[in-house]
Amino acid sequence: MKEKRLFISNTLNVIWIILLYHIIGTKSLFLYILSLSLYNIFEVCFNHITLKDAFNRLHSENAKKTILKIMLLLVTLISGLFLVLSTLISDTISLFLKLDNILPIFTIMGITVIIKPLIKLLSEYLENINNNRIYGKLPLIYTFFDKIMVLLIALLNFRILKTNPVASAAILYLSKIISAIIIIYFLYLIRKHGKDIKYNYAAKDNISYFQEIKKIMTNNSYKTITEIVKYSYYYISIIILYLVLSSRYGYKKEELEIIISFVYFFGLGIMNYLIYFAKAATRKLPKDTSVTDKLYNSFKMMLTITIIFGIISPLTCKVIFYDPSKSIYLTMVNFMAIFILLFDMTYENIKNKSITYISLIAGLIIKIVLVIPLINSFYRMGYNLVYGDVLSTSIAMFISVIINYIYLRQLNKEKDKYFTKILDILYDNIILAIILIVFEFIIPLNTKNYFVSLGLIIVYIMISIAYIVVKNKIKNKERG
Repeated sequence: MKEKRLFISNTLNVIWIILLYHIIGTKSLFLYILSLSLYNIFEVCFNHITLKDAFNRLHSENAKKTILKIMLLLVTLISGLFLVLSTLISDTISLFLKLDNILPIFTIMGITVIIKPLIKLLSEYLENINNNRIYGKLPLIYTFFDKIMVLLIALLNFRILKTNPVASAAILYLSKIISAIIIIYFLYLIRKHGKDIKYNYAAKDNISYFQEIKKIMTNNSYKTITEIVKYSYYYISIIILYLVLSSRYGYKKEELEIIISFVYFFGLGIMNYLIYFAKAATRKLPKDTSVTDKLYNSFKMMLTITIIFGIISPLTCKVIFYDPSKSIYLTMVNFMAIFILLFDMTYENIKNKSITYISLIAGLIIKIVLVIPLINSFYRMGYNLVYGDVLSTSIAMFISVIINYIYLRQLNKEKDKYFTKILDILYDNIILAIILIVFEFIIPLNTKNYFVSLGLIIVYIMISIAYIVVKNKIKNKERG
């Protein structure tokens, strides 16, 4: 059931991204993406905060209510700090990137940071004291309405009112406020028509509230920091790309905003969907599968996906975005997806906080140090400059993966050598790439017809599947 929900959630999210792309048309969504990337960093700070474990240990309704009040206060204070920080960051970005009047966007964004964690805390409390799972679904309902409202507001802004970019970006955050109002009304209806519950106020728990709150706040803190660093990679890329390409290489503002928006929002959204499938396949492996085997299988699947979609990216961009010229950027993100997957997989399996922090800091430093030199290098070689940024992120994540991998191998005392297996993966995928390139001469990809493009995508995917099936049969015969 959980896997089914994940599939539906990820599928709806990629559909939402595609719809939003077509709604905005040729307009720029850059200012919204610039602020939303910072919003994502703030939001993940609350992702692993949960009251469920604490509530399961407690019996007193008074104790539960007290913990809820303390957590609501803490979340409010932290969100207030994020609001101040967002205004300061907006001033800094405005100065360095020469963007005018972006303070309203970051202010409204900062205000809305508090909404989702508050809904999560309230939903967990209400679910526990009412013993009703419908309350636990409130965060999902909020997310659903938020995305729907973004599409409706974007349609109003970009297609009907045609407001200026700053106003359009700021107004998009109203989706979160409107969705919160919908949740409040939803709660009112449940309480109005629900049954009265007799709460157990007589029960008492001998607890230390300080210790309980400490457990709640520090639970899976290393995972929170990992996600913060991951989203920081993207935010650093957006800012440095805009700064370097506009000031040093004379990119036009409109062109640059469209490129960055496509790479770090639309393209990344599509690739995250493919990463989901690779992770889903890994989750189906037996529970006793070693970490190295999980990484090996993830790399094997993602490399194959990368090659297939790298070759058919012009068709994919034609079918999804009606713009084959965007294929170069989709290919870049497609390449980076391999390292994003391995990055996620290693940090999901590592439990040592010291190693986690060392690998994260090492990767982040490498990202900051390499990004500008690599952009300059690709300029001198005559290639697209975005390659430099994507490569810096890939190298930084790979360094973090290597540090984690060495630790995990030593921890689990794994002696299996995977170098030969990795060579086999590379060999198999090189053959797949050659086959697809040969078919490209037989069945050209350069078509302007939408339905022909869609048909070619199916043909190339079927060819790839046929190759994989035949390859696996041959290997099984060799083994047996």
